[in-house]
Amino acid sequence: MDPRPTMTRLAFSLPGTRFLLALLGAGLALAAPMADALGDTTVSARVALSAEEQAFVESHSHVRVVMPVDHPPFSVYRGGEGRGFEHDLLRLISDKTGLTFEKSYAVWSEALRRFRRGKVDMIASISYRANRRPFTLYTEPYYRIPVFVFVRNDFGRYRGVEDLDGARVGIIRDIFYEADLVDIANIELHRFDTYQELTRALVLGEVDALVQNLTNIDHLIKRQAFSDIRIAGELGVPGLVEEDFRFGITPGTPTLQAIVQKGLDAITVAEWEALTAQWLDGDGDTNGPAPGLTEEERAYLRTQGPIDICIDPNWMPFERFNEAGDFEGISADYFALFARTLGTAFRPVITETWTESVEALNTGRCDLFSLAMPTPERETYLDFTDSYIETPLVIATQADVAFLNGLADLKGRTIAIPALYAFAELLREDYPELDLVEVTDIDAGLDLVRDGKVFGYIGTLATIGYKLQTKYTGELRVTGDTGRSWDMGVAVREDKPMLFAIMQKAVESLTAEQKRGINDKWIAVRYEERTDYTLLLWVIALFVLVMLIGAVLYLKQAGLRKQLQAAYHQAERLAVTDKLTGVYNRHRLDETLAEETRKAERYDGGFGVIILDIDHFKHVNDRFGHRIGDLVLQTVVEVLQRHCRRSDVLGRWGGEEFLIVAPNADKATLLAFAEKLRAAIEAEPFSDVDHITTSIGASRYERGDNPDTLVKRADDALYDAKRRGRNRVAFR
Repeated sequence: MDPRPTMTRLAFSLPGTRFLLALLGAGLALAAPMADALGDTTVSARVALSAEEQAFVESHSHVRVVMPVDHPPFSVYRGGEGRGFEHDLLRLISDKTGLTFEKSYAVWSEALRRFRRGKVDMIASISYRANRRPFTLYTEPYYRIPVFVFVRNDFGRYRGVEDLDGARVGIIRDIFYEADLVDIANIELHRFDTYQELTRALVLGEVDALVQNLTNIDHLIKRQAFSDIRIAGELGVPGLVEEDFRFGITPGTPTLQAIVQKGLDAITVAEWEALTAQWLDGDGDTNGPAPGLTEEERAYLRTQGPIDICIDPNWMPFERFNEAGDFEGISADYFALFARTLGTAFRPVITETWTESVEALNTGRCDLFSLAMPTPERETYLDFTDSYIETPLVIATQADVAFLNGLADLKGRTIAIPALYAFAELLREDYPELDLVEVTDIDAGLDLVRDGKVFGYIGTLATIGYKLQTKYTGELRVTGDTGRSWDMGVAVREDKPMLFAIMQKAVESLTAEQKRGINDKWIAVRYEERTDYTLLLWVIALFVLVMLIGAVLYLKQAGLRKQLQAAYHQAERLAVTDKLTGVYNRHRLDETLAEETRKAERYDGGFGVIILDIDHFKHVNDRFGHRIGDLVLQTVVEVLQRHCRRSDVLGRWGGEEFLIVAPNADKATLLAFAEKLRAAIEAEPFSDVDHITTSIGASRYERGDNPDTLVKRADDALYDAKRRGRNRVAFR
């Protein structure tokens, strides 16, 4: 029996699906030989190589292997260092064979491209496909897992791939099952370079579902504290059973393939178990390794007594004081773990608000913040450990607000933020045009949004998601991404360097299974369960009837206020809207281009621009009159809106020209999108006009671009399309 890890196949039944949490806790099942293997499994001995294989090892000073840069928990590259299951696996292979591996890193699509072109000798995390055999020698798989569909909590029931009909589905670019999904009718595929981009797109509504294995996405859900994602079920495409991870070797080196396979085969049961426990299992000792304190540091803890800590008293699921005054949440569990590993006690200082907590630390009532993000101002009086929680910053608004394209959409609007939070300082510095209102805590901010006193609230996705599910269901929703993440660690007073060194070691000692165990408790990947809600619905119906009677009386008094609010919002909308077509105007497009350019520069991202011009539109006006010309413009906009993604920004650039800003679109995606728009307009029946076609120019952001240079390239591409006969797409 093979000792390598494989995830047990799942027999899904919707009722009583708590088995999923058991699965995440138990990790990967190991099928291993027992009696004949346990005697000598702790020694990592060299394998016996043939003369040809030994000559290969001696003649090759290193083997070039490309590793995924963002494939948790198998391979991640952070701070100049690669870590994960596959890195430790390569170390074991090196110990057993004598091979030396020289690693490089790339997103999956680029890694596969380098391997295919022979730029490297090996690739990790490749799955078997027959069409890859011409350029790949495969090892046996070292990991297998079924492919899942993940959705947001509001997706509805998922019974199989047919429920993805008409859905926008996110995948990793060039993933091995991409061709299988392309063959499924009426699924709109959206391709992403990293797992973080893919998962955020689902959370923020840019896609309706994503397809990926459980281990990758579960790791990100827990790491980034996503609370609005659940597993819908296995993908269930015929012929696509599971994802199998292997090493791939270039075809010209079969000797290398044989050596690597021998190294894999020689890994003992105990070594597989240790490797799996470190990176993949949720089971095992939760106390973890001791942080390796010096004698001086241990003496400090013995003489210091309980360490006073300050927390945010209303910041779930991260932390709070509950009704009984007890410290609970994610950070509370981490500090309980720190207390065990350090052999000391932590004593929370009771406060009512985050502002009080900041004041308590500044006046010496506490020694550290349990969870905080560094800013230039804070770093003048605090030392920050490495982060142990990361979560995106998002924008929450009333539920009827359209999705926002970013912080640029908030210009001139009133936005609530918690007082003295780190991102408040950063936002004021980077976006001085925002009208920011400080509030005491998240409840105060979301109450203002609900009551219409501010437009939105900026906070972490985890805390906002928690509140939307527990207090503001149906009233508020997440409508935008700030493009920023909040990386949080322990913040220690600058005058306590010994305590800082101790807490840094405590954070560094955290293991993957410890983090998974804590995050599983507070941020569970939820599975759909069916419940009979008949009685509940009758109760709700009666409640709604009573509320409607009260609402009628209330609306008579509140009618004038709502009319004034509506007029204000209408004026705001008209300021950025083209009157004839109802889409954004040139001013709003200029703002969007500037914001997307700034994001691309800061985060090394990319986006595309499409300029579309109606062919021979002057002839339409001259022959049929301007009223018909206006109808043509409105119909073209309707077609474009039907085919644009939620994240795309459509506007009238001028006359018969329209411009679309397409975030996260590479050249191939952008050209396919533009061609889709061109064909849709050509096929559209226009009343009173025989035939309408369009010429389209497209371009993509390149480093060093500003909005003017990018639009100029797209405009030049548009004229290329016109010179080539119109009714076509061109790219520059």
